[in-house]
Amino acid sequence: MIKCNLAVLLAERGMNISEMSERTGLSRNTLSALQNNTGKGIQFDTMDAICKLLDITPCELFTYADINASIFSHPNKNQIRKNEEFGYLETVNYSSFYELEIFYNESRITFQGLLNTSQYPDHSYIVFSVKVKSILEKIPLIFRQEIYNSIIECAINELNNSYDLPTKIDKKSLGIKFLEDDYITNEIREFIKQQDGELDEFLEK
Repeated sequence: MIKCNLAVLLAERGMNISEMSERTGLSRNTLSALQNNTGKGIQFDTMDAICKLLDITPCELFTYADINASIFSHPNKNQIRKNEEFGYLETVNYSSFYELEIFYNESRITFQGLLNTSQYPDHSYIVFSVKVKSILEKIPLIFRQEIYNSIIECAINELNNSYDLPTKIDKKSLGIKFLEDDYITNEIREFIKQQDGELDEFLEK
């Protein structure tokens, strides 16, 4: 998989798409597609203009990695819900269990986390261990950010579509946190034990 590093390069130079467009004559739509990695290709003239302006080589403009990620999630059997009789919201500390499997340059990385919704709807977090963060930091930033975005999107879709919530959430109210290793390990084990045997296979990991 090839990714364009334009967003990172612009941020490092304190430059935005509008300024780059003015200085290169390239359209904002073309540059935005490259910045967001939504384009299907790049013309040599476009690449040449960008490289000249930023004083970089084409190798610095792009990053390649053989990477693929899949996300497994298991909602808590005790879901967030509104108490119809008394009208207040009943929340749970963790509304879902996550396992990620990442194949990166012939290596297989697996790790687990929990979706913390104890402060829903103001803030929710997918929590992983600090050890996971150190492993993921070996992956180039542009691919790592895409993995984070996929995790967040998965959590948002799960909460908004699988739960009967009175308030829908978006990216502004959901993030990723990395906490102390032993704490997360114990929280995951306790979560799994509460699921009536549905996730027993993960207790052995």
